[in-house]
Amino acid sequence: MKILERLDLVQKRSRPLSVALATVRKFSEDQSTSLAAMVAFWAFFSVFPLLLVAVTVLGWVLPPAEKASVLGRIAEMFPLLNAKDIKGLSGSWWPVAVGAVSSLWSGLGAIGTMQTALNSVWEVPYHRRPGRLKQIRRSLWVLCTIGLGLVATTLLSSFITSSANGVHLGVAGHVGGYLVAVVFDVGLVLAAFRILTERELSLRDVLPGATLTGVVFFVLQELSAFIISRHLKSAQSTYGHFATVITILWWFYLQAVITMLGAQLNVVLREHLYPRSLVNAPQTEADHRALQAYAGERAYHPQEEVVARVEGAPADARRASRS
Repeated sequence: MKILERLDLVQKRSRPLSVALATVRKFSEDQSTSLAAMVAFWAFFSVFPLLLVAVTVLGWVLPPAEKASVLGRIAEMFPLLNAKDIKGLSGSWWPVAVGAVSSLWSGLGAIGTMQTALNSVWEVPYHRRPGRLKQIRRSLWVLCTIGLGLVATTLLSSFITSSANGVHLGVAGHVGGYLVAVVFDVGLVLAAFRILTERELSLRDVLPGATLTGVVFFVLQELSAFIISRHLKSAQSTYGHFATVITILWWFYLQAVITMLGAQLNVVLREHLYPRSLVNAPQTEADHRALQAYAGERAYHPQEEVVARVEGAPADARRASRS
């Protein structure tokens, strides 16, 4: 206990450490792992019909060399997925239509779940959260904007790494291209955090978490080929297609966890929910304000008033208890 008490004293004096610990603490209190699991499920459910439609459309509009390059970049985003095994739909138009409808339905489910997760992270009261129709409209808008942005970043990464385009960028060109790709990733997360949260948030409010999430996404994407070739290929030979399913699920779950951590970082910085107490909590003002926010989230009606009282709460925390 003495070690924990010493750590508590140290982190309360260090802003970076207190912010990091407060982010992890709030991540745990919000049960963000469960939210990440729901996002991962819907993302996994949507990826295969979306791949079928994407590969089919790519076969119509791209030459074979560029199609193979783009498919290679897409496959790198999903561990143990071999681009050579991805085949497009053929025959009549209805398989493409069914695939498009399936991917749209599951994609809306994934984005709707992400909206719920981000609103929970920000403790948005239940009565302020969007209804079903508003949620669907917003999800469609995100699919049309951020989805196109993801396609653009994939094509950009494919152009940078491919030699089939006949353009030799050199070391400086590749580095510059990767920096542009990172900026694109951060920008997409930035837009998602603002659009999918039922609060008025400025760019400054969501920039720290978006930067963390976007940079980690890019690093994981670039490291995935090395990790898979060294450690995960043997699992495929042992477990077959089950290894592919399990690994892709874990991949989506890891990305969802990173997204939740980025969102929690934004809340901790925006609401100044640090430092938090590691022992004998609640002690700090941030402890009390966090508890008040959790209580205020449970308001189901605009005229409902939720009041939480904690023994020894600072005056500022008591004033923040009403929502």
